[in-house]
Amino acid sequence: MNNHTVKKEVKIKGTPYQVWEALVNPQLTKQYFFNCEVISDWKPGSDITFIRKFLWMKYELKGTVVDIHPGKLLKYTLKNTGKEGSQSESIVTDTITFANGMTKLTIEDNVGNTEGAEKRFNKSEKGWDKVLGGLKELIENKNMF
Repeated sequence: MNNHTVKKEVKIKGTPYQVWEALVNPQLTKQYFFNCEVISDWKPGSDITFIRKFLWMKYELKGTVVDIHPGKLLKYTLKNTGKEGSQSESIVTDTITFANGMTKLTIEDNVGNTEGAEKRFNKSEKGWDKVLGGLKELIENKNMF
């Protein structure tokens, strides 16, 4: 079986604190993460939910916080439900490092090996490019608050 893990990184002219806030603050995620607010109490084992509202429709993507070290690491699962009701789980790891006045955010998204993994991998790869570009723009243009 193939390992379907998307790995993306972006260097941002901002502090690790700013990047962290952009990852965990629902008012900020809404600005760059497909109009989704992220909701959690940010403790290992707690629920994490990405909520997107559009007109009268509400879309929720749910998972669990696996590991968290504020300003450094956020790891969580997300449940994926296919059109036929099939279930799979992604494991997303966000790692923040700082060097030479730049903050690097590395995202690893293991979409699993169940049926449809290749399609989820391709969709995830494109999605993370858009998300990371939006996050970088949000922080570097100081549109955070």
